[in-house]
Amino acid sequence: MAASARDLNTAETAYAAINEVDKVQYISRLHELPSAERRSAELALFCRQPQQAEAVYLQAGMVYRAIELNMALFNWERALELATKHKTHVDTVLAYREKYLQEAGCRESLQSFSQYSGKLSIDWEKVKAKIAAEEDKERGGIEP
Repeated sequence: MAASARDLNTAETAYAAINEVDKVQYISRLHELPSAERRSAELALFCRQPQQAEAVYLQAGMVYRAIELNMALFNWERALELATKHKTHVDTVLAYREKYLQEAGCRESLQSFSQYSGKLSIDWEKVKAKIAAEEDKERGGIEP
């Protein structure tokens, strides 16, 4: 109840009282996030509201975080949709999708990803650099 009401301190105390260590650790991590928008989105995710979390990220202009959220939830088509709509991180989504398929030992089955097959080469250094630039931007660093 306290988590849904966004009262992190009360939620943390309540979860500690019932020995829910994982939830206490997660809420403690929320306190350390660099922006209120990120805390709000992560709290929505904690409350099992991924669409609300995505909406918070998009409203705050944190497109990469919305894309990352969908990749983490294996919602690959939505991640690619956001990347193409906002014209950013398409290569990131394709790279992580390719890595996922390789690790799972699967072939591409989604039409939206098949259309990119062989058209883009994945440069992991560029992908990592773009992600690092997004993280710097969040911390108030240089714009990517």
